[in-house]
Amino acid sequence: MLSEILDIPMLETEKPRIRIRGIYSTALTKFFLENDFQIVQPSRIIAERFGLNNSFFSPHIDVFDKENRHGLNIESLSKYTDMVVSLLFQKLPAIIIRKSKVQLSAVYKGIVLRPAPRGGFIIKLTPTLEGWLPMEEIKDSEVGVGDTILVEVKDPKSTVGIPRVSTNITIPGDYAVLIPEEVVRVSHKIRGDVRMKLLEIGKVLRPDGWGIIWRTSAYGVEIEVLQQEIEKLAKEADKLITISMNAPALMKIRKGLDLLDVEIPFESKIQLDNLRSSVCPTVRYHHWLKTLNEQIVDIVDFSEKYLSKYTDIGKINTAIDEYIQNELLVSEGRRLKIHHIKISGKEIILGPARVIIEKGNGIMREFRLFRHFRPGGYYDGIGENKEVGDYGITIVKLGDSKLITSYFSINNNLKGIYLNINTPIEATMDGFRYIDLELDVIVNSSGAVQIIDAQKLKNYVEEGIISESLFNKTLNLAEQYSNWLENGGIDEIIKKCEEVRAKIVEIESSNDNRDTEEFTDNF
Repeated sequence: MLSEILDIPMLETEKPRIRIRGIYSTALTKFFLENDFQIVQPSRIIAERFGLNNSFFSPHIDVFDKENRHGLNIESLSKYTDMVVSLLFQKLPAIIIRKSKVQLSAVYKGIVLRPAPRGGFIIKLTPTLEGWLPMEEIKDSEVGVGDTILVEVKDPKSTVGIPRVSTNITIPGDYAVLIPEEVVRVSHKIRGDVRMKLLEIGKVLRPDGWGIIWRTSAYGVEIEVLQQEIEKLAKEADKLITISMNAPALMKIRKGLDLLDVEIPFESKIQLDNLRSSVCPTVRYHHWLKTLNEQIVDIVDFSEKYLSKYTDIGKINTAIDEYIQNELLVSEGRRLKIHHIKISGKEIILGPARVIIEKGNGIMREFRLFRHFRPGGYYDGIGENKEVGDYGITIVKLGDSKLITSYFSINNNLKGIYLNINTPIEATMDGFRYIDLELDVIVNSSGAVQIIDAQKLKNYVEEGIISESLFNKTLNLAEQYSNWLENGGIDEIIKKCEEVRAKIVEIESSNDNRDTEEFTDNF
């Protein structure tokens, strides 16, 4: 067995170093400063807001927006991961944190298993883990089935479903990265004379057989310190090679960076709004609004930067609320999608559905949707068969922690009610979005109420994906909703469904018997 697994050779410091980018940066900067982290490479605006020096140190933890802006991607040295997760769950107990099973930049001594369908090879990294080695990631040597090979993980979540790996092994440090290519490169953020100086220094310091990439943190650092860094990394490279030669195959040789996929539901966005508002002018629903589209982002930025100087933030909130309500949110007659996000990260699109009734004032309104289902199979939870002519009426209230769907036969007989417990529902540009919390309350055709799938949610607590606090809150909600259904809630739901049916009849009548297929979309 391998007696030592190497770590990425970055210096330990008194405070963990963290770099933060994206729409949550102000709130998260305040949060991590309060928890004694060092903010490195802050943006100009963040540096001004918090009075930070423009520290060029490389981060131990990197935080940036997910592509859809509904959460964060975090890359962390493994020694700091548990601390970051624990702090985030304490402050934002409703978030979901998914940790990749494979670390970025981890190094394995693997075995070439077989050619890959897309070219390159499938590499067996451990007895239970495989990786994909594309041809373009093979450096300077022939590779054949059965060969023992040293590879580094470049993409833990590649499009082929297994990690993408490379024979190009890198040695990252605080100021530089050694690369298996005899060149010298400099971070694009460093320009002018400093860039030229680092290029020249790199030519002198570069170890035989290796190249250097100077990181942003190398800016302004004394030559002696840079020399010590390169000497340290060269020793680390020799150590890695020596250990890999003596290690058995199918072993991890060096740890990498933990990858965290953090979902930020609506209630956590509100908590982050409150954090941000203690630092600078912040409109209501700031972080939710920033997920909608660039037009809204511009409105929010303009309002907070300029309008807040001349008028009360409450008046700005009212104006933005009216704009969102009148110009962007879904309205009666519109077809839309329901983005049903599983805790695992899988997204299921429910719909399209059509808005038949819209109730209430302000952004947090109620919508009643009509859906028509294809026959075949059965309805999960309630256990009834899907038959020709079945339809569903879904009640959606923005900001609510439940989504209610009632299932009916072609003769308007109730087949069951499914109350989905979820994070507070938020509007999107094409419909609604929430994270399904797995725990549900169902009503069968005979009217019996039952809570289902509690164990699923408990498993996520044990895996560290959700907090104990969220689990307990969800259990309490299930009990509340169950009691409500047993004490008049079913009648309230049926009444709302009857209003939807009446509205459809009214629309059909006003359309003079026009084809009503638009209300009975197949799914």
